[in-house]
Amino acid sequence: MKKVIMALGYLFLICIVLLIAAALIVVIQGKKLDRESRAYVDRAIPAIISTWDVKEVEKRASPEFNNGVDYDDLDELFNLMQRLGSLKEYNGSTGNANLTISFLHGYEITADYVANAEFESGSVEIQMALILHHGQWQILDLTIIPDEYRIRNDII
Repeated sequence: MKKVIMALGYLFLICIVLLIAAALIVVIQGKKLDRESRAYVDRAIPAIISTWDVKEVEKRASPEFNNGVDYDDLDELFNLMQRLGSLKEYNGSTGNANLTISFLHGYEITADYVANAEFESGSVEIQMALILHHGQWQILDLTIIPDEYRIRNDII
């Protein structure tokens, strides 16, 4: 009986050590994903908004984004955004990567970021969601909110 209790104790200890090791791996990998996704966003957003070119979005778009976007509508939005003038300052992004685990679908790595940019005639908030496909970050969602719409509650 004593041997059975000792064996169960060792098994429990091994499980605890494995859980701690797995948690450390997730923390280390999470910080790496945060750095990679933030670097991607901080390269992608200035490339997109400095010229308001739809092609800059298309070459970074995920299949999920392509399935849900009308690029003609996006082009119209970008034409309106060009009225803001030249990009004066991109203020960087804030956000983080997320790991979602599902028994049905496996796992999915996404990231959510918010950034602000100043133009000659105004500023915008950019919300960008990413997804990691085969080691490559891609745009999952993109929302651009001019400050005049964020400030005025009666518009929306």
